[in-house]
Amino acid sequence: MSTWFGTFFYGTGGILKEFVDKLFIIILSIFILIGIYTDTWKVLVIFSLITISALMSYLRIVEKKGILADKILEYLFGILSVFFPEVIIFIPVISYEAFLDRQIIVGIMLAAGFVISSLKMVLSARLMLGAVIGLAVFLAYRTEKMGKLLVENRKIRDEGEINKENLRKQNKNLLEEQDKSISAAQLSERNRIAREIHDNVGHMLSRSILQVGAMMVVNKDENMKQELMSLRETLDTAMNNIRNSVHDLRDEAIDLKTALEEIAEPLKSDFNVTFEFDAEVGEISKEIKYATINIVKESVSNIIKYSKNENVDIRFYEHPSMYQIIVHDYAVNHGDGFVIDDKKVNRRTVPVIDPVSGEGMGLENIRTRAEKLGGNATFTDENGFRVFVRIPK
Repeated sequence: MSTWFGTFFYGTGGILKEFVDKLFIIILSIFILIGIYTDTWKVLVIFSLITISALMSYLRIVEKKGILADKILEYLFGILSVFFPEVIIFIPVISYEAFLDRQIIVGIMLAAGFVISSLKMVLSARLMLGAVIGLAVFLAYRTEKMGKLLVENRKIRDEGEINKENLRKQNKNLLEEQDKSISAAQLSERNRIAREIHDNVGHMLSRSILQVGAMMVVNKDENMKQELMSLRETLDTAMNNIRNSVHDLRDEAIDLKTALEEIAEPLKSDFNVTFEFDAEVGEISKEIKYATINIVKESVSNIIKYSKNENVDIRFYEHPSMYQIIVHDYAVNHGDGFVIDDKKVNRRTVPVIDPVSGEGMGLENIRTRAEKLGGNATFTDENGFRVFVRIPK
């Protein structure tokens, strides 16, 4: 509750708290000095006092011009207090403002005005008015100090929130890196297991199958031959199961993003390569992984063989219903052509064309792979060569 109260009263520069302070000072000033004014002047003076206080609070929040006008008003009332005793009722409020603005000269004029104007007052009223002026200065000091503390508190809180957000991002990045490291380790281990099974168990089973086949040829006993045939069928089944398991392990171990980055690596020595991959790797089927790898391989091979451009984009995007593959080599467009050796030309990358199909053999392979999965491939050669493939999920 106290935190909310402090934030409410000292927020937005402490303007509301300043007005509450001045309202309290106004009430005390009126209570002390109301007797020195006639009935006609009482309403006018009270209204003027409240209006001036509100105006000066408003001027404080409208930046440089407002603050300048506020200081001018302080000097004006400081001068008036010296020559017009009736202005004595404004002295506590103006003292409050002068302290906030550190107007020492105004403070001196207000003190002189208080001395001159209070000479005609009874001692008790004089002392009470002096106490109200002192209270006004104290409240201004207290409000200013609390405002500074609130600003510092808000700054510390904001810095804490920023640090908290930075730590959250760092923690998120750390977790992502850990997940990537774990995933890479798992994929590496699956590849190792697949190799071990293929190289050791697979070879031993192949050797056993050959040995059983040789025994069936040599052995003429029909009863034994049936037993050997049953044994070979069992070994064949085991071999097929192991082969399928090895293939499954290898399929799961394919990291499509890493595979595409490795395919793009040879281009970096001669081209400016832009690589983008935006997809959930774990949801991509092995058929699409293999098709994508072969499509990008074929496209990169064409670029290495035929391209005379300097930029290559390789992009793989996942959309709600499909995957999108883009491989494009191109030159920088300078507005009226593509510059090479200070000559303006329309730079193209033209792969070898099959006279029968009208397409390069590699392009035909790309189209076939896409269509096999229900997708399509399009090719353009206006600036370099662009392969655009869509494959449905």
